[in-house]
Amino acid sequence: MSSGSPVAKTTIEHRGRGSREWLFPLLLLLPAVGLMLALYAYPFVSSIYRSFLVKGEGAVTLANYAKARQLYLRDILFSLEVSLLSTTIAAVLSIALAAYLRMATGRIAKMVGAVYRLPIFIPFVVVAQMMNTFLAPHGLLNVFLAQLHLIDLKAPLQLFNWKGLTFSFVWKQAAFMTLIVLSGFKMIDDSYIEAARSLGARLPRVIVSILIPMSLASISVAVILAFTSIMGTFTLPYMIIAGEPTTVTVDIAHRVTYFGDYGVANALGTITYLMVSFAAIYYLRYTVRKSIYEVQEG
Repeated sequence: MSSGSPVAKTTIEHRGRGSREWLFPLLLLLPAVGLMLALYAYPFVSSIYRSFLVKGEGAVTLANYAKARQLYLRDILFSLEVSLLSTTIAAVLSIALAAYLRMATGRIAKMVGAVYRLPIFIPFVVVAQMMNTFLAPHGLLNVFLAQLHLIDLKAPLQLFNWKGLTFSFVWKQAAFMTLIVLSGFKMIDDSYIEAARSLGARLPRVIVSILIPMSLASISVAVILAFTSIMGTFTLPYMIIAGEPTTVTVDIAHRVTYFGDYGVANALGTITYLMVSFAAIYYLRYTVRKSIYEVQEG
């Protein structure tokens, strides 16, 4: 078959088009990828690199990490402990609330389903201001408990510490986690729940043996997103905690604002990256596996 034949020309044109088919999807992805690289990837890599540089010196060193450990080790551990505690409590509450909304019917359940979402739409700075009023020594909580004769206002509960911070995080994150967990619970077919009930399983047994095992993916995603969000929150600990210890995010802000020490601030940021990296890696792996599974099923 000669190269000038119609069939040969069609084959060559088809190959030419096939070799350029990848250009169009690439052009569509370039704006999004470029934005991600500029706003996230570059600052991330730059922060890690600068954490090894000391101000006024060009050599790469671990001095910033040594200084961060010396000055802020207690705050680093405090941040991790409060984040884990808040995430755990919020996870338990979200599972309980999601199970109630999944199983219950009636006006009360509908009202609860409409109200519980409100904290999701309230910014952290507003939550911090609300908690300042609610948790203050003579705030709404202490006044309410005093009215019930549970405490004396002369010796009110002191909640501008890890207790108040944990309460604030749980109040904010439990609603967000419930939304994700409830979506997983609603994907479970009613036949599984009815079968368990027909065998005599009560509600706690249904939750532990049916709802939670079949929604582990949703629960894991909720826990990971809540944990990373708590670790990176600045406003709540800055406005709630008076004194030490405090969280790493507050230390980073102080280090930059009052000392201009970007090296130690970047070192603290890198340490925070490492603390949330395990959760982030798990979330990315789960997302990729889920996408591959959906493509294969499709």
